[in-house]
Amino acid sequence: MNYSTGKATSPVKAYVTAYFALFLISLAAMASYFAYDCIGPLTPLLKEQLHLSATQVYWLYSIYSVPVILFVVIGGVLADKLGVKRASILFVALFAFGTILTATKKFEIMLIGRFLFGIGAECYYVVMNKILAKWFKDKGLALAFGVSLFLMRAGTYAAFFGLPWLAENFTLSAALWIVAGINVAGLIANIIYIFLDNYGEKKKYVSFVEQEEETFKLRAALKLPLAFWVISLLCVTYYSAIFPFQAAATDFFTERYGMDTISAGRLAGTIILISMFATWIFGAIVDRIGKRATMMIIGSLAMIPCHVSMAYTNINPWIPMVILGLSFSLVPAALWPALPLMVKQNQLGTAYGVIGMIQNVGLFFFPLAVGAIRDSMGSYKPAMIMFAGLGVLGLVFAVWLKIVEAKGGHYLEKA
Repeated sequence: MNYSTGKATSPVKAYVTAYFALFLISLAAMASYFAYDCIGPLTPLLKEQLHLSATQVYWLYSIYSVPVILFVVIGGVLADKLGVKRASILFVALFAFGTILTATKKFEIMLIGRFLFGIGAECYYVVMNKILAKWFKDKGLALAFGVSLFLMRAGTYAAFFGLPWLAENFTLSAALWIVAGINVAGLIANIIYIFLDNYGEKKKYVSFVEQEEETFKLRAALKLPLAFWVISLLCVTYYSAIFPFQAAATDFFTERYGMDTISAGRLAGTIILISMFATWIFGAIVDRIGKRATMMIIGSLAMIPCHVSMAYTNINPWIPMVILGLSFSLVPAALWPALPLMVKQNQLGTAYGVIGMIQNVGLFFFPLAVGAIRDSMGSYKPAMIMFAGLGVLGLVFAVWLKIVEAKGGHYLEKA
């Protein structure tokens, strides 16, 4: 590691420069989140205008997870070899190119585009973490991560809120090309960041030039404790009940409640809108009182009745969607900070790599399962039962985690 020995001559300028850098790299990430979730709110129109089956539409989600499972470790290695600046340009350019291919509306080319998009976006997130550590180590790193996550989720919400309106009032092509244009703008923001980074290094606004981080090691993965594997099972079941449902939610609401695409998309985005704000609150509560395993139990339990009630009762769908949003704020706020408490510091990179791979195995298979159910049965109702079943499994794993932690003394329940 090559640390800079000098100090910034102007702390105020260093602070402003750091947050401008945060804004620029988060713009690229926000654009990628906008693109990732562009399929869900446009599902009814993709089926109607491109004559795609539900299974074909959800392949556009699942194909994204293939490179996540296979290539993220390689992305970390490339980031170390190329350096974060060159790696960031490479990966942002790759996912922006993927969105351009997706905008062609030819299914096979769209699949290739989503695959390339997945490689670029997920590898960029690895690089982004390194960039944040470069600018904010020992000076507000947690806040920087929180700001970047807020902006990225804003990208997801913008997709559900705005894309159906664009497609209905203009064309489906216009909506998809706007997605591509925003991602090209993210590439431009990344290029501007490179110049800013060079300026920051010259002015010694950054504490070090490059940081090597502990990365995925297969041998180390085999030594991870039981609690880690339990929380990984909770992670994959919980997120598989949230993200694939959100992908299908716009189409589900149009069929189940007779909503127009615009209203259905905005209702589907409720989960993300709530989590943008409530995650901060629950995170502060968890930091103050602990009870991480208990919080995961509560969040998993709250999710179970939501899917079933929307499919089989006349409940106003806003009620279970708000509950889902609160659940999706509580569980991640407790789950992700729990990992450093249950694994050794030199295993942390491996732990994050393993849990990310396990999570994306679920995010590959369950969207395809939803599509197959919808195509074969003509309804999303059986898929909603599947989501509820995943919620039950998540609750079981959350309870198991609390039992394991009580015996192992990892102190997840302590502040």
